[in-house]
Amino acid sequence: MYFDLDKCVGHITENVIKQITEAFGKRLENTEITRIQWIALYHLKSNKIMSQRDLSNLMYVKDSSAGRLIDRLERDGLIKRERNNSDRRIIYVELTEKGDQLITKLLPYGEKFNSDLVKGISEEDLIIYEKVLKKMLSNVTE
Repeated sequence: MYFDLDKCVGHITENVIKQITEAFGKRLENTEITRIQWIALYHLKSNKIMSQRDLSNLMYVKDSSAGRLIDRLERDGLIKRERNNSDRRIIYVELTEKGDQLITKLLPYGEKFNSDLVKGISEEDLIIYEKVLKKMLSNVTE
């Protein structure tokens, strides 16, 4: 039996994801933040205040990676941290006014990128695409 890596759906998907990720990062090059910082600020804008662990879970990154990211965002005055008074192990993060203004200014980058990404693809095809991705994920996580 012959396995062709170039025809492997997982390999193809991984390569496409890397290229899409890099393309969005390039769109943000002339802004004040990176792609991963944009994503963190987006989640904080959407959720107002959340624990550091919840943020790392939403971003699918390790707690240690989220910690370093949050350190940078806090250093740049974009977020602030606050310990939970009843459980000092829990750290909440939220946007500062500066962070809120920045992500509000940069949200159109995400909107434009997504619009460019799906250009020429019908709504029906996008629905099928999402169903197929969810099915593939369930196939390997169940």
